[in-house]
Amino acid sequence: MKSGDLRPAADATRTRWIDFARGIGIILVVYGHVLGGLVRANVFPDGPAAQWMDYTLYTFHMPLFFFLAGLNVQHSLRRGARSFLEGKAWTIAYPYVLWSLVQGGTTMLLSRDANIPILPSDLAAIWYRPIAQFWFLYALMICHVMAALVPSRKAMIAIAFIALAVFLLLPVQAGLPLTLHHFVFYVAGLYGAGATAAWRPSGWSVLALIVLAFAGAVALGGYLSDMDANGLASLPACMLGIGGTLALCKLLDDKRYRWLAVIGVTSMTIYVLHILAGSGMRIVMLKLHVPPQPWAYLFAGTAAGVILPLVAHAVLARLHLLTALGLAPLVKGKPAAVAATQAPTSARTPA
Repeated sequence: MKSGDLRPAADATRTRWIDFARGIGIILVVYGHVLGGLVRANVFPDGPAAQWMDYTLYTFHMPLFFFLAGLNVQHSLRRGARSFLEGKAWTIAYPYVLWSLVQGGTTMLLSRDANIPILPSDLAAIWYRPIAQFWFLYALMICHVMAALVPSRKAMIAIAFIALAVFLLLPVQAGLPLTLHHFVFYVAGLYGAGATAAWRPSGWSVLALIVLAFAGAVALGGYLSDMDANGLASLPACMLGIGGTLALCKLLDDKRYRWLAVIGVTSMTIYVLHILAGSGMRIVMLKLHVPPQPWAYLFAGTAAGVILPLVAHAVLARLHLLTALGLAPLVKGKPAAVAATQAPTSARTPA
């Protein structure tokens, strides 16, 4: 690909359905965060519609990312644990620190318009207390370290279920403890990669059945868990949501939905920039006195949270800055510009 070309590479190293799944996942992440920001800003009413949308999204969209992150780990570990962790330090740990500081610093400058103010003490504490959406990168790095240091499959599975049990017993489950909840999905991807790759949904009727089951699980889980998306009663909806997403992605036509693969390939850039873009759109619209139509703000914020980072990715690729900003991996023996445009999917997204 040419520098700045966002199109997915047409080579044997790519798995298009994973690109699709990451694309769907990151769109849902943006949508959920924009919705939350609008509710806190009193632009979108905090009623049943917002609550059920929020609950439905959070039952499965972050577990989906952890599951996808685990799929390529076994293959990557063949290079050795040290090489694996060095790569993840650049594509996960480094962007975590860099973009936490960038987003946190920007939020401090725009404190009057921010829903959740950031203090200097918050930035100083990112080593053990992630801010905003960056808890995911912090938690994901912990998962990768565990995969490298614990080679036993039985031990990893046992740790995953113990972690989930501990999480469900915690009185406070927000923030970094979410690692305990999501580790089981990472392990599921780690050891279920072969079965997942081999699975071929027999048709759209299978997807329809999964969607119906998911809707029922969401309704029941929301009632039993009191709208706790990470509760035990929400696990069936979580698993069906992940399964339905994978089924959909395996049924999609590669050429017709190439745009979705592009979004999946650039999901790391979207992830680190979407809060700035989506919140920025809300702030600009309010400053311009755009009538506070909730759905218009939700659509505009979501579109900005996806499209503006895509534009930024293309510009940074043209300037050969993706690698320097932690948005593409370091490739030994190749210039940074080549690394930025020829990296495999797993290294260019938060996985």
